[in-house]
Amino acid sequence: MIKNINYHIIPECYLDTNLVETIVPPQKFKGSQGYNHQHNCNDVVKLIRTRLNDNFAVGIVDRDKRKLEHTNDYELLVSKNNLELHIRPNRNHYLIFHEPIEKWILNEAQQVNISLDTYDLPTTLEELVNMKGEISKNDPRFKKLFRDLKSHNASGINLLAKWIEHLKANPYNADKTTLQNL
Repeated sequence: MIKNINYHIIPECYLDTNLVETIVPPQKFKGSQGYNHQHNCNDVVKLIRTRLNDNFAVGIVDRDKRKLEHTNDYELLVSKNNLELHIRPNRNHYLIFHEPIEKWILNEAQQVNISLDTYDLPTTLEELVNMKGEISKNDPRFKKLFRDLKSHNASGINLLAKWIEHLKANPYNADKTTLQNL
């Protein structure tokens, strides 16, 4: 039994944290502070390999040009909708990769004909990257965008939500076939 499931869901950056907390709200209970935000991909993997090594963990990270350290023992379970779900065999560790978050958000919005200028957000990749930072963690413009992407059935956003929901509900017995078929 996990006392604080939120601690075991680990988004990599402020924008990822905002996204995940918006599309799959963290469980609310005394002492809960939302998901376990980290500052970069390596910090996510380090946390999983140290404090959560014998426990359940889901990291949500960008697929960068450089291979992420200490992930050679993860195996690709499924790849679709510009997402990859990797599992660490003999552990309850998962990594969900997406393309760099700003590019991914723009692609998801374009897929469902949503324009970011409707939310008073930058519409180019360069402008979106330049506004990245701590402010984006709680930015209500992004929260509204993410809710709308989910309600408009943006395929990657909805798949990410379904994977996280299934893993949270089944931290020690997630069904691989279910995850592949979501």
